[in-house]
Amino acid sequence: MGNLDLPYRQIHLDFHTSAACEDVGRDFDPEEFVRTLKMGQVESITIFGKCHHGFSYYPTQLGTQHPNLSFDLMGEQLRALHGAGIRAPIYVSIMWDDLAGEQHPEWVVVDREGRMVMRPPLTNYSPLEGKTGWTTLDVSSGYGDYVVSQIAEICDRYPVDGFFFDICFPLPNYSPWGQARMRAAGVDLADERAVSRYAWDRLCEFFERVSSLVRAKAPDSTIFYNGTVSPHLAKVLGYQTHVEIESLPTSGLWGYLHYPIAARHARALGAQFVGMTGRFHKAWADFGGLKTRNQLDYECGVIVSAGGRISVGDQLHPNGRLDPAVYRLLGHAFGRIAALESWLRGARPTAEVGVLAGPDSQAPMRYSPGTEGAAQMLLEAGIQFDLVDHEAVDITSYRVILLPEDVSVGRELEAKLQLYLEKGGHCITAAPQRLSFLPVESLEPSPTTPSYFRVPTALVGGSELATDYDYVFYDTAYVVRPRQGAYYDGDLRRALFNRTWEHFTSHAHAPVGESLSAPLIVMADQLSYIALPIFGAYHRHDYWAYRAVAVNALLRHLPDPVVRYAGPGWVEVSVHEQELAGLERKIVHLVTYTPRRTSHPIPHVDSGGQVVGISLGVRNDGRTPSRVYLAPDGAELGFTVEGGYTQVQLPGVGPHTVIVLEY
Repeated sequence: MGNLDLPYRQIHLDFHTSAACEDVGRDFDPEEFVRTLKMGQVESITIFGKCHHGFSYYPTQLGTQHPNLSFDLMGEQLRALHGAGIRAPIYVSIMWDDLAGEQHPEWVVVDREGRMVMRPPLTNYSPLEGKTGWTTLDVSSGYGDYVVSQIAEICDRYPVDGFFFDICFPLPNYSPWGQARMRAAGVDLADERAVSRYAWDRLCEFFERVSSLVRAKAPDSTIFYNGTVSPHLAKVLGYQTHVEIESLPTSGLWGYLHYPIAARHARALGAQFVGMTGRFHKAWADFGGLKTRNQLDYECGVIVSAGGRISVGDQLHPNGRLDPAVYRLLGHAFGRIAALESWLRGARPTAEVGVLAGPDSQAPMRYSPGTEGAAQMLLEAGIQFDLVDHEAVDITSYRVILLPEDVSVGRELEAKLQLYLEKGGHCITAAPQRLSFLPVESLEPSPTTPSYFRVPTALVGGSELATDYDYVFYDTAYVVRPRQGAYYDGDLRRALFNRTWEHFTSHAHAPVGESLSAPLIVMADQLSYIALPIFGAYHRHDYWAYRAVAVNALLRHLPDPVVRYAGPGWVEVSVHEQELAGLERKIVHLVTYTPRRTSHPIPHVDSGGQVVGISLGVRNDGRTPSRVYLAPDGAELGFTVEGGYTQVQLPGVGPHTVIVLEY
């Protein structure tokens, strides 16, 4: 991964094309294909070798060429693209293959309830609806041999730039064959964790097999397994050259918070990564759906501000022609990125806070609610952070470690945290975490849910928190007793009573009752302990008061953050550092999510105006900038230097604004 330098302007060209589509590729014109991509300023485009329907788009001896394709479409695309100097990784669908499942039902994964993991007969379900839309196959069965032979065939017959292997995730197989294999391996079928570990091991064996093959036959090609971007990313990183974060925000599968969180995990692992959005109004296969310029500028800005390269999803019509309107839109978005590349290449995102990341106990391929809630808080507050896998990343590189309440802490992590604190690090965490060095001696659940809390003056900061108001905590709070010598503040209070069918008042929960004589926060040396599972609660309830309490507690440990931002929470602030010959830069990206009223559950950022009144101070670190300007146009910005910060005089900012401080 060290020498890899992926292009910034990429397209992922979906082409899942069923046998119901006739004359596939009939209008493909290699010259027009390249000309359209050049109009979009595209440097790389992922093209299809095999799709979810199970069809190949080249003459295959080992798979099945699409029945209505009469020529080597993939080969023609490769020749045209390479002739134009455009990179062309090849897409291969791995675990979804309807045709192979139809021909070999013994390869199909069976779930714990005994159901084949495939689209139910007589339905048109799609995974975009949260349903099983494709036949899912077990790569440790004979299907693995089948798909590996196709990958080898492509490597032997074509010049390969890279592979995008799609649908790669650990899925236990409870078919009779799968059960027999697990029993032979000594796996207790009733132990879901053991079964999950077995599925992971078999998947990693497949990754090793495929990656070894590709590296032997096409040693310069890139390799990525889609489906591996999860809290377990470090486990599979060695099998691939980079990471691609599929995250179409307007789809119900991802939303606008998914990429910023996943990107901060990938970059902490040292991976070069790509952020994938789409040109669609909704999600994949949204023919006729198209974003606005403001929308795509915002999404591309979010991707590069977190440190990623860009991939925009498109879908080729079965006739083989690209839509010119899509590439006119991309010409605008990618044109902006091309102009900014001098301030992107070699720039390193800054992170002062490490959020210890963990999986959701109910959905292990997702981050825990506490992890996501903490990340959302820090994004909205403009605090620079990474998501940290402590087994793969040195936590001592961060000024503050944030430990969400629902992240599991084993002996190894506890020892690392204690050593980190002994060496001067700072940590903030929340109940019900129980660690030997925390400044609390005991904790027990509050007698009522919800509870209430009063905020001490020290946690008000610049927020609207009131010290004489009882803020509701919708989840279970904890009554803690501070250790001797610890400092504590704030006050927890119970509700008058719990709401039951025979004991309730009004429409919701009961109002505040008496004090529990218990603190809201306990502090000792470099530690802060909040007596509420506040990070997950923010994820669940989105209550601004939780963010204000947690962020102000964190800033006690980070009094001089690299950037001081005051403005709307929907402006995302990212700071990069760049070293050039005789020149150093701090580069601040502001991406502005412009909200509008909508009846749709996912708001679309399809319009954009100028956001004014933002206050932005950048820490000097003992230096004063020689100039401050906007990139790429170089327009000079006024600034003042005071209190160790450069205060930038900002104009109105649009969907993506880049401010450069040069030293």
